[in-house]
Amino acid sequence: MTRAVEALVAALGADAVLTSEEELRQFRDPYSFPGWDDLTASAAVLPSSVEEVQAVVRIAHEHGVPLWTHSQGRNNAYGGPAPRLRGSVIVSLRRMNRVLEVNEELAYALVEPGVSFFDLYEHLRAGGYRLWSSMPDLGWGSVVGNTLEYGWGYTPNGDHASSQCGLEVVLANGDVLRTGMGAIDGGRAWQAHKRGLGPSADGLFMQSSLGIVTKMGVWLMPEPECYVPCRLTLRHESDLEALVDTLRPLVLDRTIPNVPLIGHALGAGAWGATRADWYQGDGPLPDEVVERIMRERGVGRWNVRFALYGYEAVVDAQLELVERAFGRIPGAEVVGKRIAGAEVADHAANLAERAQAGIPGLEMLEMLNWWGGEGGHLDFSPVAPLTGKDAVSLVRLLRPLVEAAGLDYGPAFIVTPRSLVHICPIMYDTTNERQVRAAYDLYPVLVRETAKAGFGLYRAHLQFMDLVAEQYDWGGHALRRLNEKLKDALDPKGILSPGKQGVWPASLREARR
Repeated sequence: MTRAVEALVAALGADAVLTSEEELRQFRDPYSFPGWDDLTASAAVLPSSVEEVQAVVRIAHEHGVPLWTHSQGRNNAYGGPAPRLRGSVIVSLRRMNRVLEVNEELAYALVEPGVSFFDLYEHLRAGGYRLWSSMPDLGWGSVVGNTLEYGWGYTPNGDHASSQCGLEVVLANGDVLRTGMGAIDGGRAWQAHKRGLGPSADGLFMQSSLGIVTKMGVWLMPEPECYVPCRLTLRHESDLEALVDTLRPLVLDRTIPNVPLIGHALGAGAWGATRADWYQGDGPLPDEVVERIMRERGVGRWNVRFALYGYEAVVDAQLELVERAFGRIPGAEVVGKRIAGAEVADHAANLAERAQAGIPGLEMLEMLNWWGGEGGHLDFSPVAPLTGKDAVSLVRLLRPLVEAAGLDYGPAFIVTPRSLVHICPIMYDTTNERQVRAAYDLYPVLVRETAKAGFGLYRAHLQFMDLVAEQYDWGGHALRRLNEKLKDALDPKGILSPGKQGVWPASLREARR
């Protein structure tokens, strides 16, 4: 490691190589207990070009030093910037933060991994482009990093992995490749067409440890004439099944074209307030407290945000269809707000209205302090078919397990045309070691129980990647065996992000099982 750090300083300069305890503190998991140090790095490097990334990889290959790569390092509920393998060298791509191209005609951009959602939005605004990007609820993360982790936004391009087009990747031996039409020297359709000739390689670099992505194309959305963010509220806990079954055909036929989000009243109670503001007792929040949250925050037991986009006549027809569909559920209420697409930045008044128009913010951080102290959480996110029966099954499975651990269950659901992602934020006070330990002890219980019920996680916290990968066991773990073969072929020394998503290099494999 000492020789590797010396070589890195020589290649990148002393200001790009961090080794002191104080400098490395920023690369800890921000939501772990402050006294825990089981996921810490030996050093961090901050390359600013593809050539410097190549130099880092070649030095690591020569000295057998493990690297752990992130873009912005904001994947906080899943471990943040910390490495899976203690002692790794962090490769932070924050300095590679240029928007390289915007094509307004074809609605795409080409970005480096350090470009945040704020950066891309501000670049589009400054350039006068009539284009909208998609973003998750927090805008400080990397466009590339979020996409590679199968992240979500809330515009019609909200499935970020599906909206990427063309990657540039540095491999473990320092070679650089471009996928799709980028494999042609001077190819003109790199960000316009996803596939080239032969097998499509893009998926190999999603949630993987097979390469370091240094450029990515991202499809954008033309600014619509009319934008109508909508809110749907339902009064009763028992409305969930009817809600999901009514929503499904509207999303499947694209009457609702974006990615809706279903939230619970408990989430609304966490905005700018702590649990103690609502309830001083122990155990789960009584129903009368939830009813009080609903009254004072003006929300339902279940709350859906979705949006409509396009020409006014089309949006009017879509809204009428939605209102008619949900009019069959007693007490359901749909409210829409009409905004001219060109005036969204001035008239989108809250997080829901901004997020569904691709306007980044940080308001969601206001929910984290539910238990007081210093708020943190683990995100537990199983995927299920988009049916009311499956949504209710997950709620009935998870609620008693979370509450038995002394924590609160405030679910949300990201809705796609055929599936739902159940967002179960396990919230705690990071300064309360007992409570943090309860959350970390709960996570593996939830992993195993949801797998038994047929639901898998699409994303895993660092501490639990091996356990989550273990649940993908069809064919005697055939998928893991394939991933390990790819790892051994493309990264024989196992230097790139060892252990990511439970895929270990051959030298560490047996010791980890």
